[in-house]
Amino acid sequence: MIPLFDNHDPFIEVFSDSLGYGRPEYSGTYNQILQMTKVHFTIPLSFHLNEITKMTLSYLQVEMQAANLSILMAGVSIHEIIGVWGQPFIIMKEFLKNPRILTLQNGINIGGKTILSLIEGILILIGALGLFLYAIGRFGDGVQKMAGEKIREVLEKQGRSPASNIFTGVGMAAALQSNSLTFGLISGLVNAGLLGLLPALWIMLGVNLGMTITAQLMAINLGVITYVLLFIGYWLYFYGPKRNWHYLGQAIFSLALMYLGFEIFHQAFAYLVTIHSSFLFIAQIFLKPWLGFLLGLSLAALLRSSNTVVALIQGFIGIEIALFQSSFLMGAVAIVIGANVGASIINMITGLDRLPTARKANWFHFAFNLSMALIWLLLLPVAFHFLSWLNQNICCSIQWVQTAVFQWHTAPDFIDSRWFNVWQLAMAHTLFNMSVILIWFPLTLLAAKFKFFGLAEKTKIGSGGSTYLDRRALQSPALALILASHEVNQMAGITQDMLKSARLAFLKGQVHLLDSIYRNEAIIDDLQEQITFYLSALLSQNSLTEAQSRRLAGLLHIVSDIERVGDHANSIATLAEKKNQEQLPFSEIAINEIELFYGKAMDLYNKACQALRENNLEVAKQIESRESNIDKLEEELSQNHIHRLNQGKCWPGSGVAYVEMLSNLQRISAHSANIALIVMEEGEE
Repeated sequence: MIPLFDNHDPFIEVFSDSLGYGRPEYSGTYNQILQMTKVHFTIPLSFHLNEITKMTLSYLQVEMQAANLSILMAGVSIHEIIGVWGQPFIIMKEFLKNPRILTLQNGINIGGKTILSLIEGILILIGALGLFLYAIGRFGDGVQKMAGEKIREVLEKQGRSPASNIFTGVGMAAALQSNSLTFGLISGLVNAGLLGLLPALWIMLGVNLGMTITAQLMAINLGVITYVLLFIGYWLYFYGPKRNWHYLGQAIFSLALMYLGFEIFHQAFAYLVTIHSSFLFIAQIFLKPWLGFLLGLSLAALLRSSNTVVALIQGFIGIEIALFQSSFLMGAVAIVIGANVGASIINMITGLDRLPTARKANWFHFAFNLSMALIWLLLLPVAFHFLSWLNQNICCSIQWVQTAVFQWHTAPDFIDSRWFNVWQLAMAHTLFNMSVILIWFPLTLLAAKFKFFGLAEKTKIGSGGSTYLDRRALQSPALALILASHEVNQMAGITQDMLKSARLAFLKGQVHLLDSIYRNEAIIDDLQEQITFYLSALLSQNSLTEAQSRRLAGLLHIVSDIERVGDHANSIATLAEKKNQEQLPFSEIAINEIELFYGKAMDLYNKACQALRENNLEVAKQIESRESNIDKLEEELSQNHIHRLNQGKCWPGSGVAYVEMLSNLQRISAHSANIALIVMEEGEE
C-alpha cells in the first residue's frame, strides 16, 4: 500500500496548520492509488480532521511527477492555482466548506471508446453543440405542427387583455424556440399594421419569459429517461395512429436529443478543461461579472439566440471546476443577463428598415432588457443570495414532496447535486425575465397615455410592393400563412376599388379614373407574383401539416382568381375608354341592363371578399346560389341584346362592347364563386 501523502510534505503542513485543524489523518481504505493509465491516476480522497468528522471529496485527478505527487484541479496544480489567484488558505477553506467541487474522468467514454485526444475532444464538443441546436429546431417544428391552426387563430384574434398578450408571447417562444425569429415576426406584424405597439410590447415581454423554458428543461436531470424518450418519440413519429401523434413523437424525440447533445457537450467540456489548462481562461471571465455580461451580449448577438448562449454556460457551469462556487455562479448569471440584452440588440438592428412604430417596439424592448440588466449587475450579490435562498427552499420542498407525499425514499432527485448549478442558472434566467415583466409592465400601461406609445401606423395600400410578406416568417408556416392571407386580402381590396372605378368610368363617363385602374392592374400583377413566390418558398422550405398544405393551395387558387378579376376590371376600363373616344351610343335599356348586371356581379364579388376576409361560411354559402342566378341573368340579357339587334335598335359597335361587358361581369361572378368554394372547403374541415 502506497501512502497518499508524505507526512512531511511542506504543502500539506502549510495547508493543515493554516486551517488550524492539525495534520490530516488518512483513512486506510483510501490510502492507495488506483492506476487507470500509465500516466494518470484517479483516487478518492477522505479527510479526517479534528473539527470535521468526515468529509468525502469528489474524484480528483492525480499525476505522478518524478517521485512526488501533486493534486491537479482542472489540469492545473493547486500550487499553480495559488500562484495565480492568491489567498490560498481562503480558497482551501471554501473548498472544504463545499466538497462538491469537481467531478472529472480520465477521458470521455463515447460508444465504448475512451476519448483522450485534445482534437477529438474539441470535435466532440462542436458536434454536441450542433446536435443540440438541431434538436432545438426540430423540437420547435414539432410543437408548431402540433399547434397547427391554433397559432394562427391566436395571433389573428390577439388577446385584448395585457395578460393574454403576455401568455401569447410565452406560447410563441415555446413553439418557435428562436429569439430572432419570434421578435422578428412580432416586429413584422407591427410593421404591417396588424399589431399595435402596446400589444407588441406585452407579447415581447412574454417571449422573454417563454425563452427560459429551454434552460429549465436542460436543468432537469432525466438520466436514463432520456433514452426512454428517444424510443417513445421514435415509435410515435413512425407508428403513431394519427398525424398529430407523429408531430408529438417528433417533439419528444427532439427533446431527448436536446438532453443527449447537452450531456455530451457537458462531458466534452469537462474533459477539455481537465487535459488542457488553457481552457481555464474561461474561469477568469466567470470571476468578472461585467466582463461576463459583455461576453454574453456578444455571443447572443453573434449566434442570434440567447437560448444557445444559456445552454453553453449551463454546460460549462455544470462541470463544477470552480473553487469559489458563488463567484463562478455570479459570473455565469452575468453572462446570461448579457445574452438577453444581446438578443434584443439583434432584433433592433434587423428592424432598422421597419416603419417608425415597429422600430419603436424594438427600441423599447432593448431598453427594457438593458435597464433591468444594469440593475441586476449593480445588485448582483444581493440577487444571487436571494436566488440561492429561493433555490434551496425549492429543493427542500421537492424533497419533502418526494418523501412525504409520494414516499420516494430511494428514488434519485430530478435535480441532483451535479445539476444543481445548472438549475440555479436556469432559475436566474427565469427570474431576470420575470423582473423585466414586473417592473416594465405597469410602466407600459402608464406610458400608453402618451402619443409616443400610440397604436401602429397604417401602411399605404396600393403604393406598389407587398405590405405584409416577410421572408423571416417563412420559418414559421402558421405565421407565414397569416401574412400571406392579409396580403391576399389587400390584393382583393385593390380589385374592389378597380371595379368601382371601372363602373363609374363606363356608366358615368368619369374617365379620369382610368389611370388609377391601369396603375392598380400593374400592382395586382406584381402582388400575384410576390405572393405566389412567397407561398412556393414556404412550401419548399418547410414540412407543412395537412391543414397548412390545404390552406396554402387554397391561397394560390384565390390569388389566381383575384388576379383574373383585376384583368376583367382592366378590360372594362378599356371598354370605357373606347366608349368615350369613339362616342359609342347605348340605349337607355342597355345602360339599365348593364347597371343591373354590374351591381349583382359587384355585390357577389364583395360578398366573396367578405367571406375570405372574415372566414365567414354563411356568406360563402350564399354566393353559390347567387352565382347560378347571375348565369341565368346573363343568358336573358344576351337574348334581349340579340332581339334589339334584329330590330335595329342597337348600334353594332356598341353591341360588341355590350357583349364584352356581360362576358367580363359573368367571369367576375365565376371567380367570386371559386373564392367562396375554397372558403367553404377550408371552413368545413
